[in-house]
Amino acid sequence: MSEKKIDESLLKSKGFLPQRQENMVSMRVRATGGRIDAEKLRAIADAAEKYGHGYIHITSRQGIEIPFVKLEEAEEASSELEKKGVLRGSSGKRVRAVVACQGNEVCRFGLIDCQQIANRITEKYVGETVPKKLKIAVTGCPSACVKPQDTDFGVMGTTKPQLISENCVGCKRCEKACKMEAIKVLDDKASIDREKCILCGLCIAACRKDALRAEKTGCTIFVGGKLGRKPGHGTKLLELADEGQLFSILEKTFEYYRREGLDGERLGDLFDRLGFEKYRKEVLP
Repeated sequence: MSEKKIDESLLKSKGFLPQRQENMVSMRVRATGGRIDAEKLRAIADAAEKYGHGYIHITSRQGIEIPFVKLEEAEEASSELEKKGVLRGSSGKRVRAVVACQGNEVCRFGLIDCQQIANRITEKYVGETVPKKLKIAVTGCPSACVKPQDTDFGVMGTTKPQLISENCVGCKRCEKACKMEAIKVLDDKASIDREKCILCGLCIAACRKDALRAEKTGCTIFVGGKLGRKPGHGTKLLELADEGQLFSILEKTFEYYRREGLDGERLGDLFDRLGFEKYRKEVLP
């Protein structure tokens, strides 16, 4: 019995998830930010036909798995895919695949280059060992399509609107565009309620008179969120961080989690145990 447990742990570390069927695994492959090119898709499809049951499963976190791979063929299948540039996925006590939307490359609401950020994170952290698991999500705007508030380390594109009053003609386009009712036009001049503003930038996009500009665009960072049996929202750590700040905070968070986290403890549970302020003081300048 103990030998089986050791084997399953080893399998997970290699991206193989034991199935309920004996000697069958789901083989997880890497697909950063839900993006994978056509050539690699063809290689995955070929592997699914050769080693699995001819289909793939797309996971809730944009991952790709090939179910029903025979245990004795799992290493062969993985090696064959790696030769074609398809890398193993991450599972077990490791930094998991980065979830990301298409960001400002594609989406008209996107404020940051989510795919570029996700790839940078992947290159340095995905697959690294941690006390339990570390899930990371990068979303382009406060629509929060990939739920950054509900993950261990969430990144959300945000922009702070700057009002140029002398250019405002009181057309109310910004007021109509704002979904948070944070802008009101009185006496033909717009005003912004900073308490209500969520930094989405819709007002800037709506303005045709250059009365609203992006004062600063960056990332809002959330930490300690999770789903599962005991879900919980993450805590907002910082607004409008630039990319340098983002990666500095991520590195410090990674090291803090590895140093202070107990075996099997999620990041949010670590905050509950030691206090959020201890973490905040370590990661913020």
